[in-house]
Amino acid sequence: MAKFTALITLQPGADREAFARGIGDATLVQPTLPGVFDGGDLILHRHAGGDAVPTDPAITHIDSAVYEPIGGGAHEPGLQGGVYRCLLLAVKPGTPEATVRQFESETLAMPHYIGAIRNWRLSRVTKASGARAWTHVWEQEYADIGGLLGPYMTNPYHWARVDRWFDPECPEWIVDTRLCHSFCAFERSALNP
Repeated sequence: MAKFTALITLQPGADREAFARGIGDATLVQPTLPGVFDGGDLILHRHAGGDAVPTDPAITHIDSAVYEPIGGGAHEPGLQGGVYRCLLLAVKPGTPEATVRQFESETLAMPHYIGAIRNWRLSRVTKASGARAWTHVWEQEYADIGGLLGPYMTNPYHWARVDRWFDPECPEWIVDTRLCHSFCAFERSALNP
C-alpha cells in the first residue's frame, strides 16, 4: 500500500501547533523538533488517503513523496512517546541498478547493527515534489531523541558502511547532497499504528 509524507515549511512566526491541528485525515501530523535539516516545520504522514496537502498562504515550501515500501521491520511495534525520523533522498540519475540495490540492502541492514532503531522502513518513491525528484524514503522510530542523535549518527556501521553513498569525496557516492532530514515526537508509532 502506498504511503505519503510531506515536510511542510511555514512562514516565519506561523503557529505550527495550530496549523497541525487544522489538518485532519493523517496518521501523523507533528511540528518538527530542533535540529532538522531542510526538514520543514511540520511532518504530515499518511498510510492511505492520497497525497493532498492543505493550501494555505502560511505555507512557503513542501517536499513530499508517495512511496511503496521495499523493506522494514519492528523491534518495538507498540512504541509510544517516541521520535519519528524521515529522510528524503535522491539517488543520482544513471546510477546502475545493481548499485542502487546494494545501497538499499546496506541501508536496510542498519537496524541489525544499531539497536537504537526500534522500527524502520525503506521505500522507493513513485511520485515526488519539492527541491528534488526524491527516489527513496528512509524512516525510523526511536524511543527518544537521544537514540537518533547519538547511537544512530555515531555508529561505526553508519559512518563506515552507509555514509560512503552520501559522501561526494567517496568513489561510491550516489546520493544527491540535498537531503531532507526531519524528525518529530509522536504519541504512538507512525510505522506500526
